[in-house]
Amino acid sequence: MNMNQFVLAFPIPVAVDEVFAITENVKVSADAKTVMIPGCSVLFNVVRQPASPDVLDIFKERNDLTEDEEKAIVSHKSLLFLLGNVKSMNDVEMVNAAILKMFTAGATGVYMQQSGTAWSADAFEDQFGDGEYPMDAWINIIEGEDEKTLYTLGLATFSLPDLCISTSIEDPEEALLMAADSLFGDGIPAKSGSVIDWGEGEKYVLRQELKGLFSKDAPEYNKQGLLRILKK
Repeated sequence: MNMNQFVLAFPIPVAVDEVFAITENVKVSADAKTVMIPGCSVLFNVVRQPASPDVLDIFKERNDLTEDEEKAIVSHKSLLFLLGNVKSMNDVEMVNAAILKMFTAGATGVYMQQSGTAWSADAFEDQFGDGEYPMDAWINIIEGEDEKTLYTLGLATFSLPDLCISTSIEDPEEALLMAADSLFGDGIPAKSGSVIDWGEGEKYVLRQELKGLFSKDAPEYNKQGLLRILKK
């Protein structure tokens, strides 16, 4: 798997050998290899797979689901995977808009394999529908074993190192998400010594970390490395 590739898995209400209509004119056949979704210039590679009993657990582990959301995910008839690459914030915004179209077409959620985040259709629309921070849905935040550090997972998709921060810093999750946004959206260099200035005296500096959470042979390993965010 190309490490910078995103892999989005959608539980859908049609069988693996049936056509899935995303819009009136865009239909994904059983043997489709690619699809373009209106309003999105990112080309998706397509993989169709039969329904999986593990899907509900993946969603439940990551989000509180309503009874209706659980039912909708459990009753999926197959999985549709969309794979591709994002090179700019505009790409991310377009893919997010394509995800919303998938929900309108009947997909009940999205599991982002590269980061391990999973969102029910409603949760995604509620949290990211306004499009203010397009990357947030794509970034997983996990706690280190010592509970003193938070790490991002999923930034390799943006050709960025992952980030970590001390939990003693105020709003550490927010700081991680904003830093990722600054690196990808504003082009601040993702390297040791870079300064991120959010104004109002909020300045942070990035420092290379030698050891990350994952060993080099782990699928989650980010070969771009790991940067620590420190208050300046």
